[in-house]
Amino acid sequence: MKKNNQQNLIVIGHAIISCDCCIADSNGNMPDGLLSVKDWEFFQKDLDESDLVILGRKSYENFHQKKRNRLIPTSKIRDYYFENSDLCFFNPSDISVKKIINLYNSYPKKIAVVGGQRVYKLVFDQFFYTQFCLSIKMNQFMRGGQSFVNGLNTIENIKKYMAEKGMQVQEERKLDSETIQYIYSQS
Repeated sequence: MKKNNQQNLIVIGHAIISCDCCIADSNGNMPDGLLSVKDWEFFQKDLDESDLVILGRKSYENFHQKKRNRLIPTSKIRDYYFENSDLCFFNPSDISVKKIINLYNSYPKKIAVVGGQRVYKLVFDQFFYTQFCLSIKMNQFMRGGQSFVNGLNTIENIKKYMAEKGMQVQEERKLDSETIQYIYSQS
């Protein structure tokens, strides 16, 4: 990869979590109570403006009808497989995020990362984020649900994790009466 490509690349993570830091219930499904109209509008706008979206298999299965350039990590295949020009599956154990992105004909200028749990961690570990939009639904609890990143079950743990990854809160905004959004950026 040309160095200036990565320097100019914008990588934005998006997550909405319950106040006990879960992105999904114990079955891996996002309950309706976790939705915020304002967050959803902001999220969809950013996805529409992105050149590539990295998302987990379950998210892809639930939202596959929207045509975007999508990159889906999965352990169910070896190496990678371009199903068509806007859909690629890859095994991150066989090929890194950085290498798979380099295979695209047109190197993306903006990438959105929409989860789930393993996808967020994969990008933190193998690549980077320039920004992360973390929304918290303050009145929603999902005891026994799937955490944002495995082992992070308090907001303080998430803040510490983000700091360890070089990210600090740059903006905090109230999206609605039940949802706060923290915009983390590289420090």
